Amino acid sequence: MAKLFRYGQRRTDSLRKTPSLFTKHQKTSLTMLLMLAFVIVAAAHGTNPPTPTPQREKTVLLTVSVESGEAAIDVVAILDGKQLRHPYTDEQKDAQKSFGNQYWSPGKKYRVTFGGGDAGTVTMKSWNEGCNNIHAQGTPDITAKLGGKVMALATNSETLGKRAGARRAPTDTERAAVLALMKNIYRQRRTPASLIAGIKVTNLTATDLDGDGQYEFIGSFALAAKNRFERDLFLIAKQQGNAMRAEFVKFQAYQPPPEQFLWSIDFVDQLDLDGDGVGEVFATAGGFDGYSYVIFKKVGGRWKEVYDQIGDAC
Repeated sequence: MAKLFRYGQRRTDSLRKTPSLFTKHQKTSLTMLLMLAFVIVAAAHGTNPPTPTPQREKTVLLTVSVESGEAAIDVVAILDGKQLRHPYTDEQKDAQKSFGNQYWSPGKKYRVTFGGGDAGTVTMKSWNEGCNNIHAQGTPDITAKLGGKVMALATNSETLGKRAGARRAPTDTERAAVLALMKNIYRQRRTPASLIAGIKVTNLTATDLDGDGQYEFIGSFALAAKNRFERDLFLIAKQQGNAMRAEFVKFQAYQPPPEQFLWSIDFVDQLDLDGDGVGEVFATAGGFDGYSYVIFKKVGGRWKEVYDQIGDAC
Protein backbone atom coordinates (compact mmCIF):
# COMPACT_ATOMS: atom_id res chain seq x y z
CA MET A 1 0.00 0.00 0.00
CA ALA A 2 2.98 2.36 0.58
CA LYS A 3 3.80 2.12 -3.13
CA LEU A 4 0.29 3.26 -4.03
CA PHE A 5 0.72 6.27 -1.74
CA ARG A 6 3.99 7.38 -3.43
CA TYR A 7 2.41 7.01 -6.85
CA GLY A 8 -0.42 9.36 -5.86
CA GLN A 9 2.09 11.87 -4.48
CA ARG A 10 3.98 12.10 -7.76
CA ARG A 11 0.72 12.60 -9.65
CA THR A 12 -0.19 15.53 -7.35
CA ASP A 13 3.16 17.26 -8.03
CA SER A 14 2.56 16.85 -11.75
CA LEU A 15 -0.84 18.54 -11.45
CA ARG A 16 0.67 21.61 -9.82
CA LYS A 17 3.34 22.03 -12.52
CA THR A 18 1.18 21.53 -15.66
CA PRO A 19 -2.44 22.48 -14.91
CA SER A 20 -3.24 23.17 -18.60
CA LEU A 21 -2.88 19.46 -19.47
CA PHE A 22 -6.05 18.45 -17.56
CA THR A 23 -9.66 19.42 -17.96
CA LYS A 24 -11.85 20.22 -14.97
CA HIS A 25 -13.53 16.81 -15.26
CA GLN A 26 -10.15 15.05 -15.32
CA LYS A 27 -9.01 17.00 -12.26
CA THR A 28 -12.18 15.99 -10.38
CA SER A 29 -11.66 12.32 -11.30
CA LEU A 30 -8.02 12.41 -10.20
CA THR A 31 -8.98 14.06 -6.92
CA MET A 32 -11.48 11.28 -6.20
CA LEU A 33 -8.90 8.61 -7.02
CA LEU A 34 -6.38 10.24 -4.69
CA MET A 35 -8.94 10.45 -1.90
CA LEU A 36 -9.75 6.75 -2.38
CA ALA A 37 -6.05 5.90 -2.27
CA PHE A 38 -5.62 7.80 0.99
CA VAL A 39 -8.64 6.03 2.48
CA ILE A 40 -7.23 2.64 1.52
CA VAL A 41 -3.79 3.50 2.95
CA ALA A 42 -5.29 4.83 6.18
CA ALA A 43 -7.45 1.74 6.55
CA ALA A 44 -4.44 -0.48 6.00
CA HIS A 45 -2.45 1.30 8.70
CA GLY A 46 -5.33 1.05 11.15
CA THR A 47 -6.10 -2.62 10.58
CA ASN A 48 -5.32 -5.04 13.41
CA PRO A 49 -2.65 -7.67 12.59
CA PRO A 50 -4.13 -10.89 11.25
CA THR A 51 -4.95 -13.55 13.80
CA PRO A 52 -2.33 -16.34 13.57
CA THR A 53 -3.64 -19.67 12.38
CA PRO A 54 -3.70 -22.16 15.30
CA GLN A 55 -1.08 -24.88 15.00
CA ARG A 56 -2.45 -28.27 14.08
CA GLU A 57 -1.96 -30.65 16.98
CA LYS A 58 0.39 -33.54 16.40
CA THR A 59 -0.08 -37.04 17.77
CA VAL A 60 1.58 -37.17 21.18
CA LEU A 61 2.54 -40.20 23.26
CA LEU A 62 2.48 -39.81 27.04
CA THR A 63 3.14 -41.96 30.09
CA VAL A 64 0.70 -42.03 33.00
CA SER A 65 1.38 -43.11 36.55
CA VAL A 66 -1.12 -42.79 39.40
CA GLU A 67 -0.54 -42.31 43.11
CA SER A 68 -3.19 -41.26 45.66
CA GLY A 69 -5.74 -40.66 42.92
CA GLU A 70 -3.64 -38.16 40.96
CA ALA A 71 -2.00 -38.82 37.61
CA ALA A 72 1.59 -37.83 36.85
CA ILE A 73 2.21 -37.41 33.13
CA ASP A 74 5.35 -37.22 30.99
CA VAL A 75 5.73 -36.82 27.25
CA VAL A 76 7.66 -39.56 25.43
CA ALA A 77 7.39 -38.75 21.74
CA ILE A 78 5.59 -37.14 18.83
CA LEU A 79 4.28 -39.67 16.31
CA ASP A 80 4.63 -38.26 12.80
CA GLY A 81 3.03 -40.84 10.51
CA LYS A 82 5.09 -43.88 11.42
CA GLN A 83 8.11 -41.88 12.58
CA LEU A 84 8.94 -41.09 16.21
CA ARG A 85 10.06 -37.51 16.77
CA HIS A 86 11.43 -35.78 19.85
CA PRO A 87 9.02 -33.14 21.16
CA TYR A 88 12.02 -30.98 22.19
CA THR A 89 15.42 -31.33 23.83
CA ASP A 90 16.29 -30.69 27.47
CA GLU A 91 17.96 -27.41 26.41
CA GLN A 92 14.97 -26.01 24.48
CA LYS A 93 13.19 -24.30 27.37
CA ASP A 94 10.97 -22.16 25.13
CA ALA A 95 9.90 -25.25 23.17
CA GLN A 96 9.10 -27.03 26.43
CA LYS A 97 6.90 -24.15 27.56
CA SER A 98 5.16 -23.99 24.18
CA PHE A 99 4.46 -27.72 24.37
CA GLY A 100 3.06 -27.42 27.90
CA ASN A 101 0.81 -24.51 26.97
CA GLN A 102 -0.51 -26.20 23.84
CA TYR A 103 -0.87 -29.83 24.90
CA TRP A 104 -1.26 -29.68 28.67
CA SER A 105 -3.68 -26.80 29.14
CA PRO A 106 -6.16 -27.36 32.02
CA GLY A 107 -9.21 -29.38 30.99
CA LYS A 108 -7.56 -31.03 27.98
CA LYS A 109 -8.47 -34.72 27.84
CA TYR A 110 -6.42 -37.67 26.56
CA ARG A 111 -7.28 -41.30 25.90
CA VAL A 112 -5.48 -43.74 28.20
CA THR A 113 -4.36 -47.13 26.87
CA PHE A 114 -3.30 -50.15 28.87
CA GLY A 115 -2.06 -53.39 27.36
CA GLY A 116 -2.51 -51.93 23.88
CA GLY A 117 -6.21 -51.01 24.22
CA ASP A 118 -8.60 -48.40 25.63
CA ALA A 119 -8.56 -47.94 29.40
CA GLY A 120 -10.31 -44.60 29.99
CA THR A 121 -9.13 -40.98 30.00
CA VAL A 122 -6.97 -38.51 31.89
CA THR A 123 -7.85 -34.81 32.17
CA MET A 124 -5.08 -32.27 32.51
CA LYS A 125 -4.98 -30.06 35.61
CA SER A 126 -1.63 -28.29 35.43
CA TRP A 127 1.99 -28.62 34.40
CA ASN A 128 5.29 -27.47 35.84
CA GLU A 129 8.98 -27.24 35.02
CA GLY A 130 11.24 -29.91 36.48
CA CYS A 131 15.04 -29.86 36.48
CA ASN A 132 15.48 -30.37 32.72
CA ASN A 133 11.99 -31.27 31.53
CA ILE A 134 8.33 -30.46 32.11
CA HIS A 135 5.76 -32.66 33.85
CA ALA A 136 1.97 -32.58 34.04
CA GLN A 137 -0.62 -33.49 36.62
CA GLY A 138 -4.10 -34.74 35.82
CA THR A 139 -7.26 -36.44 37.00
CA PRO A 140 -7.50 -40.11 35.91
CA ASP A 141 -10.74 -41.81 34.93
CA ILE A 142 -9.45 -45.25 34.02
CA THR A 143 -10.34 -48.90 34.39
CA ALA A 144 -6.76 -50.18 34.89
CA LYS A 145 -5.31 -50.32 38.38
CA LEU A 146 -2.14 -48.24 38.29
CA GLY A 147 0.42 -47.65 41.00
CA GLY A 148 4.07 -48.23 41.76
CA LYS A 149 5.74 -49.83 38.73
CA VAL A 150 2.40 -50.35 36.94
CA MET A 151 1.97 -47.51 34.43
CA ALA A 152 -0.08 -46.78 31.31
CA LEU A 153 0.15 -44.68 28.15
CA ALA A 154 -2.00 -41.81 26.89
CA THR A 155 -2.50 -40.19 23.48
CA ASN A 156 -4.64 -37.68 21.62
CA SER A 157 -4.91 -40.07 18.67
CA GLU A 158 -8.35 -41.46 17.90
CA THR A 159 -6.96 -44.47 16.04
CA LEU A 160 -4.14 -45.87 18.19
CA GLY A 161 -4.92 -48.57 20.72
CA LYS A 162 -8.33 -49.54 19.40
CA ARG A 163 -7.95 -53.28 19.88
CA ALA A 164 -8.89 -54.93 23.16
CA GLY A 165 -6.32 -54.37 25.88
CA ALA A 166 -4.41 -57.48 26.98
CA ARG A 167 -2.32 -57.11 30.12
CA ARG A 168 -2.41 -58.94 33.42
CA ALA A 169 -0.29 -60.45 36.17
CA PRO A 170 1.25 -63.83 35.26
CA THR A 171 -0.17 -66.98 36.78
CA ASP A 172 1.93 -68.88 39.33
CA THR A 173 2.90 -71.41 36.68
CA GLU A 174 3.88 -68.70 34.18
CA ARG A 175 5.83 -66.82 36.81
CA ALA A 176 7.78 -69.93 37.80
CA ALA A 177 8.69 -70.59 34.15
CA VAL A 178 9.88 -66.99 33.63
CA LEU A 179 11.97 -67.10 36.81
CA ALA A 180 13.62 -70.35 35.68
CA LEU A 181 14.57 -68.68 32.38
CA MET A 182 15.80 -65.57 34.19
CA LYS A 183 18.09 -67.57 36.51
CA ASN A 184 19.54 -69.42 33.55
CA ILE A 185 20.34 -66.10 31.85
CA TYR A 186 22.13 -64.87 34.98
CA ARG A 187 24.17 -68.07 35.13
CA GLN A 188 25.13 -67.70 31.46
CA ARG A 189 26.39 -64.17 32.32
CA ARG A 190 28.79 -65.68 34.92
CA THR A 191 26.80 -64.73 37.98
CA PRO A 192 28.10 -66.70 40.98
CA ALA A 193 25.70 -69.44 42.04
CA SER A 194 25.74 -68.11 45.60
CA LEU A 195 24.12 -64.87 44.42
CA ILE A 196 21.27 -66.28 42.34
CA ALA A 197 18.88 -66.48 45.29
CA GLY A 198 19.32 -62.74 45.87
CA ILE A 199 17.85 -61.70 42.52
CA LYS A 200 14.83 -59.41 42.97
CA VAL A 201 11.85 -59.12 40.63
CA THR A 202 11.08 -55.43 40.17
CA ASN A 203 8.37 -55.90 37.56
CA LEU A 204 6.81 -58.87 35.74
CA THR A 205 3.86 -58.47 33.39
CA ALA A 206 1.95 -60.67 30.95
CA THR A 207 0.74 -58.87 27.82
CA ASP A 208 -0.23 -59.90 24.30
CA LEU A 209 2.08 -57.93 22.04
CA ASP A 210 1.02 -59.31 18.67
CA GLY A 211 -2.68 -60.05 19.19
CA ASP A 212 -2.32 -63.80 18.64
CA GLY A 213 -3.98 -64.66 21.95
CA GLN A 214 -0.70 -65.92 23.46
CA TYR A 215 0.82 -63.68 26.07
CA GLU A 216 4.41 -62.46 26.12
CA PHE A 217 6.11 -61.83 29.46
CA ILE A 218 8.10 -58.69 30.17
CA GLY A 219 10.18 -58.54 33.32
CA SER A 220 12.81 -56.49 35.10
CA PHE A 221 15.21 -58.06 37.59
CA ALA A 222 18.02 -56.71 39.76
CA LEU A 223 20.86 -58.19 41.75
CA ALA A 224 23.06 -56.09 44.03
CA ALA A 225 26.07 -57.94 45.46
CA LYS A 226 27.81 -57.04 48.72
CA ASN A 227 30.60 -55.44 46.72
CA ARG A 228 27.88 -53.18 45.23
CA PHE A 229 28.33 -54.68 41.79
CA GLU A 230 24.94 -54.42 40.05
CA ARG A 231 23.47 -56.93 37.62
CA ASP A 232 20.22 -55.86 35.92
CA LEU A 233 18.11 -57.77 33.41
CA PHE A 234 15.29 -56.60 31.14
CA LEU A 235 13.59 -59.58 29.51
CA ILE A 236 10.90 -60.26 26.91
CA ALA A 237 9.92 -63.92 26.83
CA LYS A 238 7.30 -66.12 25.17
CA GLN A 239 5.92 -69.44 26.29
CA GLN A 240 7.17 -72.49 24.41
CA GLY A 241 5.51 -75.63 25.68
CA ASN A 242 5.92 -75.72 29.45
CA ALA A 243 9.01 -73.51 29.35
CA MET A 244 9.82 -69.93 28.33
CA ARG A 245 11.95 -68.78 25.42
CA ALA A 246 13.80 -65.45 25.53
CA GLU A 247 12.92 -63.06 22.69
CA PHE A 248 14.91 -60.12 24.00
CA VAL A 249 17.62 -59.91 26.68
CA LYS A 250 19.19 -56.72 27.96
CA PHE A 251 21.70 -57.69 30.66
CA GLN A 252 23.80 -55.01 32.37
CA ALA A 253 26.63 -55.64 34.82
CA TYR A 254 28.27 -52.53 36.25
CA GLN A 255 29.64 -50.75 39.29
CA PRO A 256 27.20 -47.99 40.30
CA PRO A 257 28.65 -44.57 41.19
CA PRO A 258 28.86 -43.54 44.87
CA GLU A 259 25.44 -41.89 44.54
CA GLN A 260 24.02 -45.36 43.75
CA PHE A 261 22.31 -44.33 40.50
CA LEU A 262 21.19 -47.46 38.65
CA TRP A 263 20.78 -48.15 34.92
CA SER A 264 17.92 -50.63 35.25
CA ILE A 265 15.11 -50.77 32.66
CA ASP A 266 11.46 -51.13 33.69
CA PHE A 267 8.41 -51.86 31.54
CA VAL A 268 5.83 -49.06 31.15
CA ASP A 269 3.32 -50.46 28.64
CA GLN A 270 2.90 -51.45 25.00
CA LEU A 271 1.08 -49.91 22.03
CA ASP A 272 1.06 -50.65 18.30
CA LEU A 273 2.25 -47.37 16.77
CA ASP A 274 2.66 -48.24 13.11
CA GLY A 275 -0.23 -50.65 12.50
CA ASP A 276 1.96 -53.70 11.84
CA GLY A 277 0.06 -55.74 14.43
CA VAL A 278 2.89 -55.82 17.00
CA GLY A 279 2.92 -53.46 19.94
CA GLU A 280 6.00 -51.35 20.58
CA VAL A 281 7.35 -51.74 24.12
CA PHE A 282 7.75 -48.57 26.23
CA ALA A 283 10.10 -48.60 29.21
CA THR A 284 11.95 -46.33 31.62
CA ALA A 285 15.73 -46.48 31.84
CA GLY A 286 17.65 -45.26 34.86
CA GLY A 287 20.76 -43.16 34.57
CA PHE A 288 23.10 -40.85 36.41
CA ASP A 289 20.86 -38.47 38.44
CA GLY A 290 17.92 -39.01 36.10
CA TYR A 291 15.84 -41.28 33.88
CA SER A 292 14.77 -41.58 30.27
CA TYR A 293 12.11 -43.31 28.22
CA VAL A 294 13.00 -45.92 25.61
CA ILE A 295 10.93 -47.68 22.97
CA PHE A 296 11.65 -51.17 21.64
CA LYS A 297 10.33 -52.41 18.30
CA LYS A 298 10.31 -55.83 16.71
CA VAL A 299 12.12 -55.52 13.38
CA GLY A 300 12.72 -58.56 11.19
CA GLY A 301 11.76 -60.87 14.04
CA ARG A 302 14.17 -59.26 16.52
CA TRP A 303 13.55 -56.69 19.22
CA LYS A 304 15.70 -53.55 19.11
CA GLU A 305 15.75 -50.18 20.79
CA VAL A 306 14.54 -47.57 18.29
CA TYR A 307 13.99 -44.42 20.37
CA ASP A 308 14.90 -42.67 23.60
CA GLN A 309 13.82 -39.41 25.23
CA ILE A 310 14.84 -37.72 28.45
CA GLY A 311 12.43 -38.07 31.36
CA ASP A 312 14.38 -35.71 33.61
CA ALA A 313 17.80 -35.26 35.16
CA CYS A 314 18.72 -33.12 38.14
